[in-house]
Amino acid sequence: MNQLKWGFIGSIEKAQTFISDIEHATYPHSLTALLTIDDTAERLAGVESFTDMHQFLQSDIEAVYIASPYTMHYAQTKQCLLHCKAVLCERPVTKNADELRHLMQLSEHNHTFLMEAMWIRFLPTIKKVLSLISSSAIGEIVSVKASLNYKSGTADAALPYSGGGALFELGIYPVFLCTLLLGKPEYVQATGRLTENGEDEFFSAFLSYENGQYGFIETNKMVRGNSAAMIIGERGSIQIKNPWSAKPEGIEVDFYDGTKVLHKSEWDGLGLYFELDEVYESLQQEAIESQLYSQYFSLDVMQTLDDIRKQLS
Repeated sequence: MNQLKWGFIGSIEKAQTFISDIEHATYPHSLTALLTIDDTAERLAGVESFTDMHQFLQSDIEAVYIASPYTMHYAQTKQCLLHCKAVLCERPVTKNADELRHLMQLSEHNHTFLMEAMWIRFLPTIKKVLSLISSSAIGEIVSVKASLNYKSGTADAALPYSGGGALFELGIYPVFLCTLLLGKPEYVQATGRLTENGEDEFFSAFLSYENGQYGFIETNKMVRGNSAAMIIGERGSIQIKNPWSAKPEGIEVDFYDGTKVLHKSEWDGLGLYFELDEVYESLQQEAIESQLYSQYFSLDVMQTLDDIRKQLS
């Protein structure tokens, strides 16, 4: 496969970010078509613009990046899969586990690639954390604690607000981290506060596991505060500094003997291109999902989000 031709569903602003970031990718990518959700006459040079989904999918694109509000994700992903276009859809890919199961069935039936765009899974920071853990740097994990606090309208480009509550806008990130490091929880206990229209402004949840490990997560869209993650082990701890879900200040390993090691976070651009390269490699292998972030992993995350949401309603 030569250059991977992408179609983009979302705003002009996000499409521009996409174009800027693919310049840093290892493999060749290009944005050739845009289905805009903006009410604007602005156009991107060299990119064909569409307002009709059918016409957009009839173009020569090979993969689609979906960056629309999450309430549109299921319907748009479904249409792309029906037209055998590979899909990378921003998180959360659907509103619930049942919708995701249906998309997974379509992906398998049409042998078409589908992946949730959990971009941090492919960032050097998360890869470094996994390397430290696999080398037993801090021993067996005891617990994972992660928080995200971004006041609505102030989040960076990596945390796009899509009209939902704290659970869908932010909560998927700490749930992802706990699932990555500890697996799917056996028990979930959550609490939070809902607005008059039923959206959660903040929530916290305790996740417990059969082997005694646990996770504690919290998100808040009413304040802008420190957003860090801590992985506590038997011989030390790993802190992914603020903002842990994007490009943090670094990763600090604090050993119980009093020594500390700081690993700096350095890469070009935002880092969206890491997941784009993962799509490229997967398509080269004619795979319908990523080996590093499978559809079933997304389903585990979504089922935990479903459990939390039920307790907040």
